[in-house]
Amino acid sequence: MNTINVLVTGAGSLYGVAVIQSLLKSKLHIKIVAIDIHSHALGLHLACRSYLVPPVKEEEFYLEKLLEILKKENIHAVFIASSQELSFYSRYKTLIEAETNAKVFTNSARVLSICSDKWNTVNFLKDHHFPYPKTIRYPEDKEQIDSFLKVVDFPLIVKPRRGKGSEDVHVAQNLMALHQLLSEKKDIILQQYLPDDQGEFTVGICSGMDGTVLSSIALKRHLQDGITMRATSGDFKDITEYCKQVAVALKPYGPCNFQLRFWQEKAYIFEINPRFSSTTGMRTLLGVNEPEILLRSELLQEEIPELNIIKSSVIRQYADYLVPTEKISQLEQESISTKSKTKE
Repeated sequence: MNTINVLVTGAGSLYGVAVIQSLLKSKLHIKIVAIDIHSHALGLHLACRSYLVPPVKEEEFYLEKLLEILKKENIHAVFIASSQELSFYSRYKTLIEAETNAKVFTNSARVLSICSDKWNTVNFLKDHHFPYPKTIRYPEDKEQIDSFLKVVDFPLIVKPRRGKGSEDVHVAQNLMALHQLLSEKKDIILQQYLPDDQGEFTVGICSGMDGTVLSSIALKRHLQDGITMRATSGDFKDITEYCKQVAVALKPYGPCNFQLRFWQEKAYIFEINPRFSSTTGMRTLLGVNEPEILLRSELLQEEIPELNIIKSSVIRQYADYLVPTEKISQLEQESISTKSKTKE
């Protein structure tokens, strides 16, 4: 395979840009095709070819457009960089792969169910005898709040069962604050607060179709508004080995991220994201290029050697890109033209 044609979805997301930049740094000969719903999505202007697509909630139209692009560009691999699209690709993986030459790097419905619902995540960890933060649901377990507080006390984490990043995550310092946060809420969990005196870690585990761990890297991360703005690699072997064990039990396919903190000298995972991470680009700089690793292992059937991870820090700083307005307008016109043909 002289050239690998790769489609990156959600090209305007933080994940999408990180995946594209990692592919651009790869030693493989790759043609990057990017898709997004917005013409000003940065990833569209970093790729070799770009297309506008409808929102994934317009499922039938999205699938039709996707298959058209996959066939036209002879795509070999699909990387999903939009959280909203994960379930779509999980449902249509078999169909897409049967109708095209593309391998879709997505997870099973089982893995998505465990990771997308934080209550399910806690129960997965519990059932497999891994440390887990004590957790109850609201309003289902509201009768248990008093007894729960006697065990965990304040501060307390209050967050949605389903959500992304630090969105709508709060720390309740007392009973009054807790009642205010729970007012007229549902699908909430109350969770033991894990102190950050030893820092917070993000661990990337990349797995093949057969569950084999292809790569692993642990970073101590420093957050600002829920986004990793600085990350440091170091001698975190115990952390990566622990997360490898969890990954073997979970059996994700492709990239998977584990967020954890320490309590009483034990690592407690509090969130699992079965997708590319906002630190994908940071990992690439440190020697772990996850998109390239997946292509080499799953597409080219190459053995992945032990990786030499650079011991260093990565600082995130936003950059400005100059994009010709004509290119944005061209993408919009092509999209309008395609919609008109579809209606005809």
